[in-house]
This record gives sequence, structure tokens and C-alpha cells, in this order.
Amino acid sequence: MFELAQDLTGFEELCYMLADDEELFRDLTDKIGATMLAIWKRLLREYGDIFCVCRFGDDLGYKSATMFSHESLRRYVFPHYKRVIDEIHAHGKPFLLHSCGNLLGVMDDILATGIDAKHSNEDIIAPFADWVERYGGRIGNFGGIDTDNLCRMDEKQIREEIRDILRQCAGHGGIAFGTGNSVPSYVPPENYLAMNGAARETRGE
Repeated sequence: MFELAQDLTGFEELCYMLADDEELFRDLTDKIGATMLAIWKRLLREYGDIFCVCRFGDDLGYKSATMFSHESLRRYVFPHYKRVIDEIHAHGKPFLLHSCGNLLGVMDDILATGIDAKHSNEDIIAPFADWVERYGGRIGNFGGIDTDNLCRMDEKQIREEIRDILRQCAGHGGIAFGTGNSVPSYVPPENYLAMNGAARETRGE
């Protein structure tokens, strides 16, 4: 929702629109939301049987805050999330939200949309174990090791880091362990393999 609006207008222009012409801003987000819902309805109707989980990505923030005020997200973005997620649930599928940024101030609002799981985390916002402790009883948490650490640490450090994270997460709900965000091409392959190996070893594989 947010990223699509930003792609159409540019971020600065979107901010001006919200400040200067809130009715136009509402019309824009309503149109995007309606289009998203129509796309999801068709996708689920025609292809839903080939998916075990549904997701979309919408990066709402950066390391210290959300891109828009919490109230603006509550008013113009999250209601559209809920409509899409309700449709996905009506087809018997769970929903995963990928969203970067410091969302701690709106996480209860995001949870109220019905998400089943969330991905992306940076230690500078909150370590993965913190996300799991806060929300692991309500949703699944996808991620684990900060992608920056995956780039900078050596293999031994990565294995120790992952074992420590998994110890901290124990007993706080389900997780899917991996990188805190996407895996860029500059992640050393041996570090990526060390991450997978450490997670598998912890599972007893």
C-alpha cells in the first residue's frame, strides 16, 4: 500500500499531498487498496491452490521511525491490509507480511489486521530475540541473524551468534530462521552456508 503510493507519486510529493489535499490522498490509497484486493481475489480464485502461504511486502519505515505518522498508517494503510488478509484467510491460507523499519509503535495495529507472520529485522531496531519475545505468542517470526552481521562476521562468529539467538528464542513461539532481510550478492557464500549449517545443527540435523 505505502510503497505503491510512493512509487506513483514520489515520497516527497506524497507527503505534500497528505498535508495539502488529504481528500486526494485518501482517494489514492482507496484506489490502490481496491486494486490490490481485486488482484488478490483473482489470484486466489485462479491460482490459490498452488500456494501454501501468501505474502506481500510493504516497507513502512527506517531504523528509527515509520515513514508516515502512526495515525496516517492506521487511517489509510492498515484497513486495506485487513481487507486483503481477510480474503486470504477466507481461502484457508496464512499471511506473511514483509516490512522493514522500526514498526514497534504500530505493531499492535499490524497484528490487528490479522497477519500470521512477519519478516525482516535489524539488530539496530531490536534484536530478533526481542521480536520473538514480544510477538512470538501471537505470530510466527521469520528472520534471525542481521544481514549486516552475515556480511561482516566470520564463519565461527556466525555459528556462535546463531546458537545464542536460538537459545534466546526458545520457548517464545514459532520461528523460521534465516537472514533478517534479503540476501544480497555481497554476502560471502561461506557465511550463508555457515548460517544454514548452524540452524540445521541446532535442529539436530
